[in-house]
Amino acid sequence: MVRFRDYEKLPHDIVGHPPGFEWFCREHAAAARVLSHLDSADALIELQRQFGSFPKNIEPSLMRAPSLRVLEVGPQRSRVLAVIQQATGRTATEALISLRAAPFELARGWPASFQSWRIELESAGARIEIRYD
Repeated sequence: MVRFRDYEKLPHDIVGHPPGFEWFCREHAAAARVLSHLDSADALIELQRQFGSFPKNIEPSLMRAPSLRVLEVGPQRSRVLAVIQQATGRTATEALISLRAAPFELARGWPASFQSWRIELESAGARIEIRYD
Protein backbone atom coordinates (compact mmCIF):
# COMPACT_ATOMS: atom_id res chain seq x y z
CA MET A 1 0.00 0.00 0.00
CA VAL A 2 1.23 3.46 -0.88
CA ARG A 3 -0.12 6.66 0.68
CA PHE A 4 -0.10 9.52 -1.83
CA ARG A 5 -0.42 13.27 -1.30
CA ASP A 6 -4.21 13.18 -1.82
CA TYR A 7 -4.73 10.56 0.90
CA GLU A 8 -7.75 11.27 3.08
CA LYS A 9 -8.38 9.22 6.19
CA LEU A 10 -11.93 7.89 6.38
CA PRO A 11 -14.10 9.02 9.29
CA HIS A 12 -14.05 6.56 12.21
CA ASP A 13 -17.57 5.27 11.48
CA ILE A 14 -17.03 4.64 7.75
CA VAL A 15 -15.71 1.43 6.24
CA GLY A 16 -14.11 1.37 2.82
CA HIS A 17 -11.05 2.32 0.84
CA PRO A 18 -9.70 5.83 1.49
CA PRO A 19 -8.82 8.03 -1.46
CA GLY A 20 -5.10 8.38 -2.16
CA PHE A 21 -4.19 5.03 -0.58
CA GLU A 22 -3.41 2.53 -3.34
CA TRP A 23 -2.31 -1.08 -3.54
CA PHE A 24 0.54 -2.14 -5.84
CA CYS A 25 2.00 -5.50 -6.66
CA ARG A 26 5.53 -6.27 -5.54
CA GLU A 27 6.87 -5.46 -9.02
CA HIS A 28 5.52 -1.87 -9.04
CA ALA A 29 5.40 -0.96 -5.32
CA ALA A 30 8.90 0.51 -5.09
CA ALA A 31 8.35 2.78 -8.09
CA ALA A 32 4.99 3.88 -6.65
CA ARG A 33 6.58 4.76 -3.29
CA VAL A 34 9.05 7.06 -5.08
CA LEU A 35 6.03 8.96 -6.43
CA SER A 36 4.14 9.19 -3.12
CA HIS A 37 4.67 12.98 -3.07
CA LEU A 38 2.19 13.22 -5.99
CA ASP A 39 -1.59 12.85 -6.03
CA SER A 40 -2.53 9.24 -6.76
CA ALA A 41 -3.95 10.06 -10.22
CA ASP A 42 -0.72 11.83 -11.29
CA ALA A 43 1.38 8.99 -9.87
CA LEU A 44 -0.65 6.41 -11.84
CA ILE A 45 -0.11 8.39 -15.05
CA GLU A 46 3.64 8.44 -14.41
CA LEU A 47 3.69 4.73 -13.58
CA GLN A 48 1.80 3.95 -16.79
CA ARG A 49 4.35 6.01 -18.71
CA GLN A 50 7.13 3.94 -17.12
CA PHE A 51 5.54 0.48 -17.24
CA GLY A 52 2.78 0.63 -19.85
CA SER A 53 -0.95 0.38 -19.29
CA PHE A 54 -2.41 -1.27 -16.22
CA PRO A 55 -5.29 -3.72 -16.25
CA LYS A 56 -8.71 -2.10 -16.30
CA ASN A 57 -10.04 -1.17 -12.86
CA ILE A 58 -12.81 -3.38 -11.58
CA GLU A 59 -15.55 -1.27 -10.10
CA PRO A 60 -16.58 -2.46 -6.66
CA SER A 61 -20.12 -3.71 -6.41
CA LEU A 62 -22.43 -2.41 -3.77
CA MET A 63 -23.22 -4.72 -0.93
CA ARG A 64 -26.42 -4.61 1.03
CA ALA A 65 -26.14 -3.55 4.64
CA PRO A 66 -25.82 -6.40 7.15
CA SER A 67 -29.00 -7.75 8.69
CA LEU A 68 -29.97 -8.94 12.15
CA ARG A 69 -31.92 -12.18 11.77
CA VAL A 70 -33.87 -14.13 14.34
CA LEU A 71 -33.31 -17.83 13.65
CA GLU A 72 -35.19 -19.26 16.64
CA VAL A 73 -37.42 -17.37 19.04
CA GLY A 74 -36.51 -19.28 22.19
CA PRO A 75 -38.42 -19.66 25.47
CA GLN A 76 -39.25 -16.00 26.24
CA ARG A 77 -41.54 -15.21 23.32
CA SER A 78 -43.04 -12.10 24.94
CA ARG A 79 -39.61 -10.44 25.29
CA VAL A 80 -38.78 -11.27 21.68
CA LEU A 81 -42.16 -9.88 20.61
CA ALA A 82 -41.38 -6.62 22.43
CA VAL A 83 -38.01 -6.33 20.63
CA ILE A 84 -39.71 -6.92 17.26
CA GLN A 85 -42.14 -4.09 17.99
CA GLN A 86 -39.37 -1.78 19.19
CA ALA A 87 -37.08 -2.49 16.23
CA THR A 88 -39.70 -2.36 13.49
CA GLY A 89 -42.50 -0.17 14.79
CA ARG A 90 -44.98 -2.95 13.97
CA THR A 91 -48.20 -3.45 15.88
CA ALA A 92 -48.43 -6.39 18.28
CA THR A 93 -50.42 -8.36 15.69
CA GLU A 94 -47.87 -7.66 12.93
CA ALA A 95 -44.97 -8.50 15.27
CA LEU A 96 -46.67 -11.77 16.23
CA ILE A 97 -46.85 -12.75 12.55
CA SER A 98 -43.06 -12.24 12.27
CA LEU A 99 -42.49 -14.13 15.51
CA ARG A 100 -44.40 -17.15 14.18
CA ALA A 101 -42.56 -17.01 10.86
CA ALA A 102 -39.05 -17.48 12.32
CA PRO A 103 -36.47 -17.35 10.89
CA PHE A 104 -36.90 -13.72 9.79
CA GLU A 105 -34.98 -10.52 9.23
CA LEU A 106 -35.50 -8.08 12.09
CA ALA A 107 -33.37 -5.12 10.99
CA ARG A 108 -30.88 -4.06 8.38
CA GLY A 109 -28.06 -1.58 8.90
CA TRP A 110 -24.73 -1.25 10.59
CA PRO A 111 -24.37 -3.95 13.30
CA ALA A 112 -23.60 -1.37 15.99
CA SER A 113 -27.03 0.17 15.34
CA PHE A 114 -28.82 -2.99 16.41
CA GLN A 115 -26.47 -4.07 19.18
CA SER A 116 -29.02 -3.43 21.95
CA TRP A 117 -31.64 -5.55 20.15
CA ARG A 118 -29.10 -8.35 19.68
CA ILE A 119 -28.28 -8.35 23.39
CA GLU A 120 -31.95 -8.30 24.40
CA LEU A 121 -32.83 -11.14 22.00
CA GLU A 122 -29.95 -13.30 23.18
CA SER A 123 -30.82 -12.69 26.82
CA ALA A 124 -34.39 -13.82 26.01
CA GLY A 125 -32.98 -17.09 24.65
CA ALA A 126 -33.46 -16.30 20.97
CA ARG A 127 -30.89 -17.57 18.50
CA ILE A 128 -29.82 -14.78 16.16
CA GLU A 129 -27.25 -14.08 13.47
CA ILE A 130 -25.82 -11.05 11.78
CA ARG A 131 -25.78 -11.81 8.08
CA TYR A 132 -23.58 -10.07 5.53
CA ASP A 133 -25.17 -10.84 2.18
